[in-house]
Amino acid sequence: MPHDLSPSALKLLRAIADHDTGHGVAFHREPCARWRLAGTFYTVNNRTFGPLVDLGLVDVGNGQTDPVTLTAAGRDDLASRAR
Repeated sequence: MPHDLSPSALKLLRAIADHDTGHGVAFHREPCARWRLAGTFYTVNNRTFGPLVDLGLVDVGNGQTDPVTLTAAGRDDLASRAR
């Protein structure tokens, strides 16, 4: 059963899944506590990562320079939404 996520958190989870080829995806710091997905115009508020990290759906590493990776739990959550 999928977790109850806000629309912005679900969009972020899907964006990470779409761009993670197994090595994670880079996010670059933007003004006003926002992060931009490398190679895109997609930006997200810093606090949107919180629920995904708390539920173990993504791993942000050190939270600054490490790539963000989708976890097995994140893949399972998205797969359960596709049914």
